[in-house]
Amino acid sequence: MIKRFYILLLASALIISCSSDDGESDGSSIVGTWDAIEFNMGEAVDLNEDGTASDNLLDELDCFASTVTFTAEGGYSTATTGIYFEASESDFFITCDGVETTSGTYTLDGNTLVTIDEDGEVESTVTVTKDRLVVTGEDDDFGQVTLVFERRD
Repeated sequence: MIKRFYILLLASALIISCSSDDGESDGSSIVGTWDAIEFNMGEAVDLNEDGTASDNLLDELDCFASTVTFTAEGGYSTATTGIYFEASESDFFITCDGVETTSGTYTLDGNTLVTIDEDGEVESTVTVTKDRLVVTGEDDDFGQVTLVFERRD
């Protein structure tokens, strides 16, 4: 059985959930382009079958990439690798294919980020510093997830 998983589901649900100038953590603005450097789940997994489990999916999937851009006008866009899961009784496979994009609007009230796109509204908790954006939220498949982004120069 193949399940198409748009990390944008998660990345959209969480990544997209970023902020505007209203709730900056240390005077740093969320406006700009951010690249994912960590995708942490609550449980360590060994998806690449190298014998080492990690709770950071980026350690397990070298094909995954995600970028989010926030504008000063309250808009956002994301570009994230499409991830596909295939499971049988004895095997589990993950492949990356293509780039999924999404866009919408966002608001930030304190550390609460709300994003709205064609799939609806998502609420996440964010922390913004000069060079880092940390987004924490709930995902239907993975439970609590934390995404860490680095500001692109």
